[in-house]
Amino acid sequence: MARPYSLSRREITLVLFSVMIFLVFYNFDATSDFFANPNLPGISSADDGLDMDIYGDWVSDERHISSVHKQQEKEDASEGDTWLKTDRIPEAQKQVIFGNIGVNDGFMHWGTDVPETRIVKHVAGFSILDNVIMCNGTIFIVTDSPSDFPLLGSIASSTDNSHEDPLPGEWDMMSIEQARDILGAYGGLIQGTSWLSYDAIPSNYTLFSLWRTHSSLNTSTPLDPFRPPRRLFFPNIPRYKGIRPDLSGPIIRRQRSDSGFHSYLPKAAFPSLGLMYKEDWEDYALMEVPFVFERLVVADFGAAARSANDVPPFALPLVGLDASKEWWEPIRQNLAKFLHVDHRAQNLNSEQEKTVVTYISRQDATTGSRLRRADHDALVNALETLHESNDFEVNIVSSEGPWQFETDSLPSVAPGIDSAQEVQIDPASVVHAILEVVTRT
Repeated sequence: MARPYSLSRREITLVLFSVMIFLVFYNFDATSDFFANPNLPGISSADDGLDMDIYGDWVSDERHISSVHKQQEKEDASEGDTWLKTDRIPEAQKQVIFGNIGVNDGFMHWGTDVPETRIVKHVAGFSILDNVIMCNGTIFIVTDSPSDFPLLGSIASSTDNSHEDPLPGEWDMMSIEQARDILGAYGGLIQGTSWLSYDAIPSNYTLFSLWRTHSSLNTSTPLDPFRPPRRLFFPNIPRYKGIRPDLSGPIIRRQRSDSGFHSYLPKAAFPSLGLMYKEDWEDYALMEVPFVFERLVVADFGAAARSANDVPPFALPLVGLDASKEWWEPIRQNLAKFLHVDHRAQNLNSEQEKTVVTYISRQDATTGSRLRRADHDALVNALETLHESNDFEVNIVSSEGPWQFETDSLPSVAPGIDSAQEVQIDPASVVHAILEVVTRT
């Protein structure tokens, strides 16, 4: 018969020691009070002694959010802290900036009451529309009153040829009854204001013209708060250049596609704006579910060019849509603060302050597009004539020259097109557009 195994003194000691350690850490709060020595610094026998050791006596305030902006820290340091206080922001402004969109607000069930498209603002190539529906890659205008809308060729162009109207598979107009049969009873909801740049060739004027069109929603002076754009779609421009590399091969760093503006610009001027490209647009199309744009601001320079006479296409919203005199002020202030330069607003009612016109010339650039020499010289002469009228201050700056700011200089401005080419313009039309803007504002 096997002799029963008995624990040695060493094993009994290890078991008892392990049980004691378990009990100590399982009841850590009570144990810390039991072993606390009030004579030792930093240890308290009070109920909240451990919390005091770990967290200290700092009091959380939900109205404060952390700020990493050095200038903000300097301003707040004079008041005894380094926090950006959100209670300084008016409630109305918080609602404009942040909105009240919930996590479950991405889809809607409309049954037989299909959202009907409404035209808000329009000039050839630039439109503001409510309740535009995109399904399977086609943009639909749903209405029983097509005569209330401009022709589709005045809103957009064909992706294959900007000189032609959009094809039925790109843009289409349907009745409410047709929408019930084709689109169904539910779909996704893209809330807020979305921008759509429908051109297949990037333009340096995209952000400028879109913001000017967007600003026609607010004609008050001074500007009333109104919702900023949430996203900018480039449905015909891929995110990266060239052919997609083999995913099983070596990692290759790809170059981003030209967008017509420096990649830092939208982040500084439009901090709430997200950029979405052809691949993102295709994702929406492949989901085979209709998506309703609550508000869509459309820019199509091809459609604008087909309708423009003596006004450059990018300037059509400047002369065709009313807006506040201070329409550019929010963006100017964003950039001025980002660059740490004087951001004080110009007094538009002062007869002593001149209108400042700055021409950023790319004639010295070694790559990218530039004006024909004759057009450049004619434009400079026309601007000098404006300067001689004593109503304008004219600055002619080279894009290749040094850009000095209080902080480090930004990288050089990226052109909209990489390939070197000469661009033809009508200098008289440009100056005419400048005079139109000044007159109307």
